[in-house]
Amino acid sequence: MSAALLELRGVAKAFGSLRVLDGLTLAVQPGEALGIIGPNGAGKTTAMNIIIGRLQPDGGTVLLDGPRA
Repeated sequence: MSAALLELRGVAKAFGSLRVLDGLTLAVQPGEALGIIGPNGAGKTTAMNIIIGRLQPDGGTVLLDGPRA
């Protein structure tokens, strides 16, 4: 198994007292397609904004193409 192209480990994000993400963990392998579904307010947009760097997580790690040196 190759290293994940995108990996989130225990990602957390809150806006004030509202905890939007709490321990989000996922891995996407090269060539893999992933869909994220859920109801309004589930944190999908927040997760995507953390992945693209628009928001910083309050905790956890985001790795793109493996760890950076």
